[in-house]
Amino acid sequence: MSILQQTSEQVGTGKKFRLVVRSAEEAVRVIRDKFGDNAKVISVRQVGGEGLKRFISSPKLEVIAQLVEENIKPQKVLDPSVNHPSSIPVPAEDKPQEVPHAKEKKAHQEKLTVHPKVKVNEEQKNGSDNYKLLSKFGFDSALLSDICSWSNWPDLEQASIAQVLKEITVGLSDRYRSIKEISCTEKVALLGGPGVGKTTTLCKLLAHEVFMNKNLPSVLKVENGVPNPDDALRIFCEVVGVTLFRESESVPQVDENNPLYLDFPGLGISEMDEWTDANQILDDLGVSSRILVVNGAYDREIITKFIRSAKRVNATHIAITHFDEMTNSTKLWPIILHSNLTPICICNGQNVTGDFSTSVLNQLIAKTFPEELYSKGFASYQRI
Repeated sequence: MSILQQTSEQVGTGKKFRLVVRSAEEAVRVIRDKFGDNAKVISVRQVGGEGLKRFISSPKLEVIAQLVEENIKPQKVLDPSVNHPSSIPVPAEDKPQEVPHAKEKKAHQEKLTVHPKVKVNEEQKNGSDNYKLLSKFGFDSALLSDICSWSNWPDLEQASIAQVLKEITVGLSDRYRSIKEISCTEKVALLGGPGVGKTTTLCKLLAHEVFMNKNLPSVLKVENGVPNPDDALRIFCEVVGVTLFRESESVPQVDENNPLYLDFPGLGISEMDEWTDANQILDDLGVSSRILVVNGAYDREIITKFIRSAKRVNATHIAITHFDEMTNSTKLWPIILHSNLTPICICNGQNVTGDFSTSVLNQLIAKTFPEELYSKGFASYQRI
C-alpha cells in the first residue's frame, strides 16, 4: 500500500506531501485520486528496503507532491527555494520558445544536460518528435510499433512528454494485467538454456518458499540424459534446510506446504529432442507448472527462439534473469505481452541471495524509461 504523509515544509501556494509508492504508475493514480489536478510533483527518488526485504521485494519510489491552490495560475518556473537538480522549468501548457537557427544548431551539438530546456522544446515542436524522442532514448522498435497501434496514439503525438510517459505507463500496465495469470501448483519445473541462471533462480525461489511462505520444499535433480552437477545447489539446500533428491522414487509426499521443484540441465536452443524428452519426463511425473528461465540481457531474437523451443515442454511461466545488466526493459514488453506465458519473477545478479522480486510489473515499469527521460516527464512539468 502507498504511504501518504504531509511534510512540515510549506512552499509557495500549497502544502507538500510525501508519498511512498511501488511504482510510477501508482504515484500517478494516487495523486489523481487524492488531489485531482490541484497538485504538482517536485521530486522523485528511489528508496530500497532493509535487511531480508532487499532480496525479496522491489524498490519503492518516494514522491514529493505540492498542492496548488485553486484559481491560482501555476508559476512558469519552479519555486527557487526548492532544490531541483534535474528540473526543467517548462510547464506542460507553455508553448515552445522560438530558438534562432545558430543557437538551435549549437544546442543540438551539446549534451542534453547542458541546455535541457532548449533541447526539450526542440524535441516537442511537433507531435512526431515524441516518437523520435522515445526512439532516441532507447525504446525498443517492437514496443514503439505496439504503442503506435494504440487507439490514443494520435492524441499522444500532440501531447507533452510528461503526458506521453504517464499514458504509456498506464497503457502498458493495463495490458500486462490482461495477461492470463496461471498459479503455480505443488510441482514446479525450471527449464532453459545453459548459463541463463536457472539454478540461481531456483535457489531464490527456494529461499522465498522457506523464509516468506514458511514452507518446506524439496528439490529433484533431473539429468535427462545430460550430466547435471549438483554441488552448488546441494550446498545451498543444506544451508536453508531443503532436501535434494536425485531419484523421483525417493521424493516424499508433495502438497501445498511441501512443494517440489525440479532442476533440469540446460537445454539447447535448437535441440528439439532435448525439449521433447523433458516434456515426457514432466508428463510422467505429473508436473504441470513449467517455468521457462531466460536471460533478459540476451538479444530479443534469442529470447524469442527459446520461447518457441519451450512450446515443446508446454511452458506455463517465464522468469527473467540478469535484469540488472539491461539498460532498459523495453525489449521485454512485446515478449511478455505476446508469449502467452505468465511472468513469475525478475532476478538481478547471480548471487543466490541477490535481488529477487515477484512484482514483475513494477520492475518492468521502473526500468522502462531511462532516468534522464523519466526526470523530464515526472519532474520537469509542474502540472500532474
